[in-house]
Amino acid sequence: MKKILLLASAMVLGLTQAFSNNGDTLKVKAHQDVVIQTDPSIGVTRYPVWSEFPDASKKYYKVYAYLTFECAPGLKCGEWDYINHIYIGKKGGKSGDSLGWEIGRFITPYGFYWNSSMNWKHGWYYDMTDFAPLLHDSVEIVYEHSGYEAKNDRGWKINLNFFCIEGTPPLEVNKLDTMWTGAFQYGNSANPIENRLAARNVTFDANTKYANLKVIQTGHGMDATDNCAEFCPKVRTVKYDNSTLDQRYIWKMCGFNSLYPQAGTWLYDRTNWCPGDKVQSHDLYIPNPTTGSAHSLDIDMEPYTSGGSFGNWVISSYLVQYKAPTYTTDVELEAIVSPSTEYPNLRMNPICGAPVIVIKNNGKNPLTSLKISYGVSGGTKSVYNWTGNLAFLASDTVTLTSGMDWSRNADIFEVELQQPNGTTDEFAYNNKGTSAFTLPAVLKSNKLIILFQSNSAPTENYYYIKDAVTGNIVHQRNGFSANTTYRDTVELPSGSCFRFEFYDDGPPPANNPLNNDGLSWWANTADGNGSLRLLRSNGQPFMNFNPDFGTKILSEFMVQFPLATKNTVDRVDQAEVYPNPSNGQFTLDYRFAASEGSVEVFTVTGSQVFEQALHTNTGSVNINLSNQAKGIYILKLKTKDGAEAVKRITLQ
Repeated sequence: MKKILLLASAMVLGLTQAFSNNGDTLKVKAHQDVVIQTDPSIGVTRYPVWSEFPDASKKYYKVYAYLTFECAPGLKCGEWDYINHIYIGKKGGKSGDSLGWEIGRFITPYGFYWNSSMNWKHGWYYDMTDFAPLLHDSVEIVYEHSGYEAKNDRGWKINLNFFCIEGTPPLEVNKLDTMWTGAFQYGNSANPIENRLAARNVTFDANTKYANLKVIQTGHGMDATDNCAEFCPKVRTVKYDNSTLDQRYIWKMCGFNSLYPQAGTWLYDRTNWCPGDKVQSHDLYIPNPTTGSAHSLDIDMEPYTSGGSFGNWVISSYLVQYKAPTYTTDVELEAIVSPSTEYPNLRMNPICGAPVIVIKNNGKNPLTSLKISYGVSGGTKSVYNWTGNLAFLASDTVTLTSGMDWSRNADIFEVELQQPNGTTDEFAYNNKGTSAFTLPAVLKSNKLIILFQSNSAPTENYYYIKDAVTGNIVHQRNGFSANTTYRDTVELPSGSCFRFEFYDDGPPPANNPLNNDGLSWWANTADGNGSLRLLRSNGQPFMNFNPDFGTKILSEFMVQFPLATKNTVDRVDQAEVYPNPSNGQFTLDYRFAASEGSVEVFTVTGSQVFEQALHTNTGSVNINLSNQAKGIYILKLKTKDGAEAVKRITLQ
C-alpha cells in the first residue's frame, strides 16, 4: 500500500481509506456538514456524533483533526466570538466509558461580513496525538457551541475529520489522567483562584520515562478593574516538586490572524485566544520523572483582585505519561508554510522566493544536521543543508535560501528530509510532503510605484522591499508625516522575486497607544484612514491592500519573470477597491483573463444594490452608493469563465 504523509499545514492530496502499514493514513469522519447555532435560552448547544476509529491493536504515529467553518445554507455567518469545545463524550460504544474530556477548543470569528452565497470557508488543524489511546473503536465526538445570539438568520456549517497515521509514536502514551478542569473565577479576594488550583500529588507509572502537563487555557469575561480575564495578560507559573517548570504570560497577539479582516474587534490581543482561531494547548514536558513516590504539580496564577465583577480562566489540563522514546534518529516534516494554499498559511502566500518549512526532532538524540531536497514537481530540485542543535521534541522553522527553480509548469511543491545526523531515519514515512500552490503576480516592467496615504498615526508605519530569497533590503522607508500622500518609484532588476513588507507596529501616538491595527479600522477612528497600493509604471493598479490588515502585510511578486504562464496569469482576486472605507463613492480597478464580466454590490443580508456589466478585461468603474445606508457591503467581481473575487466595502 502507498505510504501517505499527513502534515499539519500541508495536507496530502489524496488519503487512503485502508490502514495496514506504517505511514498509512486513515480519514475518520466526525461532523459532516453539521449546522451549529446558539440556543439563547441556555447559552450552550451540543452536537454529538459517533465515529468509527481503528481497533486498539493499531498504533498511531500521529493523529490530526481538521475543523472547517462555513456559513450555514441560506444564512449569514454567526456574529460573535463564542467559545467552542471538542469533547470525547464516550468511548467503546453507547455502553462504554463516559469521559467528557475536552480535546480541542476554538473561538468563532466575527462572521457578519459573510453569508452562504459567498462561498466563504476557513479551516484549522489540531494535533490530537496525546489523545490517541482514546481514539479507537466507537467514539462519541461532541462539538459544543456556546452563545446567546438569535438563531433565526445566522449560523455556521462545520466539518470535523480525524486523520490517523499508522506507526509507533515517538513517545507512546502510557497513561492519561485529567488534572484541573473547569471555569475558575479570577479576582475574588474572598475566594482566590488558588483555592481551586491547589497543588496535586501524582505518582508516575513504573514504565513512565517522560511526562507532559498539557494545558488548554483561555480567559473570558471583563471586570471593571483590568478587563479580566479576556484582555489582561497575567503570568501563569507551573511548578513541579516546588520548582518552576514553566512560567509565561497567558497571552496571544491577534493582528496577524490568518482569518482577516473580521467584522468585530478581531485584532485585539487576548488571553491565549483570537476570534476565528483554534486555541493552542501548552505542552509542558517533564523528562525522566522518578517513579515509586509522589510528586507535586501546581498551577499558580498571578495574584489579582478585582474591584467588581469577575472573569474566569477556562482550563482543561491532563497529565500524559509516556514510555521511553521510541527512536534515536527521527526527523519529521511538520509543516510546509510556503508555498501553500492551506488556510492557516494564507498571509504568508503566494511566494516566488524562499520556501518555508517546519521540521521537528522526534529522535532522542539532538538533531545537528539535515539535508533538505525541494522543488516544483517534475522540475530540478534544490538542496539546503541545515545545521543546528535541535533537542528532542523541539521544532524549527527553516527558510530554504538555496534558490529554487520555479520554471516548471506545475502547481505542486515537493520537499524531502534526508540523512538526519548523516544517518538513516528510523521512521522515514514522515520525511516527505507536498503542497499545492499558486504563483504571485508579475510586474511586467522594472518600475514599481508605491502609493501610500498615511493616516493620523504615521509613526506606526514603515516598509521594506526585500529580495525574497536572500532577505536583503533593496528599498525601505519610514519617518512619515500624518495624513500625507507618498508616491515612491522604485526600479528593480528583471528576473527576480521580491517581497513587499509593510508594518503597523511602530511607536503609536502618545495620546492613542493602540497600534497593530492597520491603516483604517472602525474601532480606532482616532487614527483616521489611510490606504496603500502598488502601481505599475503606467499608473495602472498592481496590488491594492485592505487597510484593515492588523499588524503587517507580506506580499511577494515577480519582476519580468521568465516563467511558464500557467500560474502567473493575473488573477481576478486582485481587483482593487478604493478608498475603503468611503463616503459612498469609490472606484473598482479590475483586470482579469476572461473577455468580459460583471460587478455587483450587495448588502450583508444579500440584497443587490448595484450591478454593471464589464465588456473589457481591464479598466475602472466608479461606483456611487451615497444613497445607501452606512455599513458593510459586499462587492462581487465575476468573469465570463466563472472566476470570482469578493471584496468588503465600508460606507461611513
